[in-house]
Amino acid sequence: PPTSAPKGRLLSPLKRTARIPTPPHRPSIDAFWNPETVNDWNDQYSPRKEWSPKKLREVRDVNSTSPLSSPRKLQSPSKRTKAEMSVRRDWESRKHQLAESFLAELDAEITNRQIAQLAASTGGVKLVWSKTLNTTAGRANWRRETTKQRQADGSVTTTHKHHASVELAEKVIDDELRLLNVLAHEFCHLANFMISGIKDQPHGRSFKAWGVKCTRAFAPRGIEVTTKHSYQIEYKYVWRCEGENCEAVFKRHSKSIDPARQQCGQCRGKLLQIKPVPRKETAGQGYAAYVKAHFASVKAGLPGGATQKEVMEAIAKRYRAEKAASSLSEGGNKSDSVPLSLVPSDAKLPVSSEVEVIDLEEDSIEIVSRALESIMLSDD
Repeated sequence: PPTSAPKGRLLSPLKRTARIPTPPHRPSIDAFWNPETVNDWNDQYSPRKEWSPKKLREVRDVNSTSPLSSPRKLQSPSKRTKAEMSVRRDWESRKHQLAESFLAELDAEITNRQIAQLAASTGGVKLVWSKTLNTTAGRANWRRETTKQRQADGSVTTTHKHHASVELAEKVIDDELRLLNVLAHEFCHLANFMISGIKDQPHGRSFKAWGVKCTRAFAPRGIEVTTKHSYQIEYKYVWRCEGENCEAVFKRHSKSIDPARQQCGQCRGKLLQIKPVPRKETAGQGYAAYVKAHFASVKAGLPGGATQKEVMEAIAKRYRAEKAASSLSEGGNKSDSVPLSLVPSDAKLPVSSEVEVIDLEEDSIEIVSRALESIMLSDD
C-alpha cells in the first residue's frame, strides 16, 4: 500500500514564544511616536514569566537560616558590596566630628591648649578637607601676622596673630586610624612652628620631640608619629599597558585618560582600562540610535529646565520630519512614510547631511605618566 505523506513536526504549545501584538497606531498618528504610549502598550501585553520553584522557595523561606541549594552569583570585584557602602557612608558622616574632637584632645594633652590660645584671635585652627590634595595625606599651614603700634609715651607694642590650618586629603584618608595618625603628625608641625619657633627644619629634632610626646600619650589608640610612613592610595580608575613585557599600571582619581589619544610613557604601548571594566557599547538601530545621537543637541536647543518628556517629544517630532523629508527626496511611497501635510510647520527639513571625520594624527598621541601609588614622607 502507498505510504502516507509525512506529517509536519508539531511544536509544543509550551515552547511557542509569546508575541506582543502590533499596536493599532499608524505612523501618521502622534501616539505612534509617543514613547509613553509605546511603553504602556508593551507593559500591558508583554508576557509574564512565571517564577521558577527555586524563586518561589526563596520568597517563602526568606527568613530561613538554612543555606540555598546553589551558591549565589559572585559580585563583580569592581563594585562595592552593600556592607562596604554602608561602612563608607558611616565614615563620611562622622569623620568631620572625629577630626575636630581629636584635634582638641591633642591640644589639651600635648600643649596644654597653647595652640588654641595662640590661634584664638583668628578663629582657631581650621580643618580643611580637600578633594584636590592627592600627593600627600595632610598638610599643616601656618602664618604669623605681626603688628607694631606706637603708644603715646613712645613705647612700641607688638602683637602677633597666628593663622593656622590643617588640610586633609579626602581621597587618601579613608579610615579612622589613618585620620588620627595624619592629624597627630600635622599637629606636631603646628607645635613646632607656633610654640618651638622652628621654621626651617620641618622634621628636625624639635619635631621628633613633639612626635615622641604624641606617641607616648596615644599609643593605646594606635598613634605613632614618625618622619617616614607610607599610605596606599585607592584609585577609582586603573589602566594597564598592553605592550609586550611592560604591563605598566596607571591609576587616576578621575577618568582623565583616553586610550584613543594617549599611550604608555615607557613602551608607547596601548592602554586598556581594567577598573572599572567599561561596558560594551552597542551601535543601536532605528529610532533608538537616533535618540542616542541627537538627545544632547535637542536638549541644548530647548529652553532651560526642559523635562525628559519634553525632550523626547521634540526628538520624536524631529525624527518624523526628517523621515518624511527623506521619503519625499527619494520619491518613494513607503507604508511608514508620513504625508507632508502632517509635518509640523516649524519643522526644519534637512536637504543634505554631512559626517564629520576626526583624524587622529600620529603626533597627536600623548604620553601618560604613572600615578602616585603611595605617599612617602622622609626626613631629608
